[in-house]
Amino acid sequence: MNKAIIVYFLFCLLMQNIVFTQTPTYVPIDPHWTLKWEDEFKIFDATRWNKAHQKIHTADTKEPQLYLGNQVWTLNGNLVIEINNDTVYCPNPAPPNDWICVPCIAGKKYNYRSGWIETKYPYFPHFGFIEARIKLPYVKNWGFWPAFWTMVGYYEPNTHNPAEIDIFEVSGARHPVTTFTTNVHTCYEKPEFPGCVFSKYHGEHTFSNYKYSDWHTYAIEWNKDRIIWYMDGKAFRTTNNHDVIDPVRLLFNVGIDKKHLPPTSPPWTDYMYVDYVRVYSLKCEENPDKKVVNEIANFNTYNYAVKKSITMSNATTIPANSNITLRATDFIELKPGFSIDTGRELYLDVTSCPGTPILKPPPQRE
Repeated sequence: MNKAIIVYFLFCLLMQNIVFTQTPTYVPIDPHWTLKWEDEFKIFDATRWNKAHQKIHTADTKEPQLYLGNQVWTLNGNLVIEINNDTVYCPNPAPPNDWICVPCIAGKKYNYRSGWIETKYPYFPHFGFIEARIKLPYVKNWGFWPAFWTMVGYYEPNTHNPAEIDIFEVSGARHPVTTFTTNVHTCYEKPEFPGCVFSKYHGEHTFSNYKYSDWHTYAIEWNKDRIIWYMDGKAFRTTNNHDVIDPVRLLFNVGIDKKHLPPTSPPWTDYMYVDYVRVYSLKCEENPDKKVVNEIANFNTYNYAVKKSITMSNATTIPANSNITLRATDFIELKPGFSIDTGRELYLDVTSCPGTPILKPPPQRE
C-alpha cells in the first residue's frame, strides 16, 4: 500500500477518535520517552524492593507455596527467584500483616518454597512504559505460575481499584509453551474491597516462535486511556485503561497452580531470572509557545515532547529512510497535500500526557 494512503487512513481514524491499528513505535527508540529509573540487579537494592517473607498471595489463601525472603537474591547481574519442593512450616503465631501479601496460616505445612518481590515507595510508576527482560522456569507440565504484574502502589487496600495489570503470566500446566496471558483486574470479591464484583479483562497469546523458558522482554505502555502490551519490542495487544489510574507497585513472583501441583519428591529446584527492569515516562511540552505545532521544518531539531496539537501539509517532508513518531494530546491534522514517500514510516498518536506525578508517602503503620 502507498504510504500516502496509509497516512490518509490514519488521519481519518484520528479525526473519528477511533483507535487505529498501526504498530506503535517501540518506546526505547521513541524520543518522546525518557528513562525514569532502572534496575540491572548488580546488587539487591533493599531501598527499592521488598521481599515477601512467610507470606502468601492475598488472592488465594489456599496457595500451595510459601513466599520466603531467602528465595530471592541477585547473581551475575540477574535477579533470581528460586522455587523448590523443600517443605516449610508457617510459624505459630503467624507473622504480622504488612500489605506485601497476607501472612501464612499459622502452623500450616507448605510443600513448596518460592519468592516474591515488589517495589517500595517512591518506585511506584504512574503511567508510562514498563519493561523487564525475563527468563522463566519450565519443567515438564508442572503448574509453575510466574508473573510480572502491578498492584495499587500504597499499602492500604484501595476500595476503588486494585490496579492489577498482568504484564504477563504463565501457567506451565494449562498452556502450551508458546502461550502466555495478559489481564487487567479492577476488582476482587474480598472483604478489603467492599461492593466489588470480580472483574477480569483477559488475553491469551500464542506465538509460533515463542518459548517462555528463553529470554524475552515483556512490557506495557500505560496511560489514562489505554494499555498496550509488548513482547520482544513488538506490540501485540491494546485495551482501554479500565480506570487503572493509581500509582502502582511492580511485582515479580513464581506461584504454583494448585490444580496442577508439582511432585513433592524427589527434591527439585528451578529459577526465574530477571535481567533488568526499566520504567520510562513521556516528555510533555512545558513551553506554551511550542505546544501548538504548524508544520515541522526540520525533524533533526524537532523537540520530541508531547504537544497540544500538530498540523502538517505539503510544507512538511518526512526524511528519507526514517521512522518518525509524533504525539499530541488534542489532535494531529494532516492537511491536503501531505504525503509520505515510499521507504519512510510515520506513527501518529493522540495520547494523554500526565507528566511527572506527585506521589504521597504511604500511610504510617503501627
